[in-house]
Amino acid sequence: MSFFGLRAWSTPVFRPMFPFFAGGVITFCLIAKLQNAMIQAPEYANDPRNPLAKAKQSSH
Repeated sequence: MSFFGLRAWSTPVFRPMFPFFAGGVITFCLIAKLQNAMIQAPEYANDPRNPLAKAKQSSH
């Protein structure tokens, strides 16, 4: 019996897409590691746009 066009046999989804899932996870981890390294680099440590830079005290 076909229910909304779905077949009785299962369609493989995870096995053919596994290389793309793995590539996405690896890319995400490497970019996160690169961003953390760049934020902590001495060249960008005192940049006011750096979220890890020490906040300056207000003048009032």
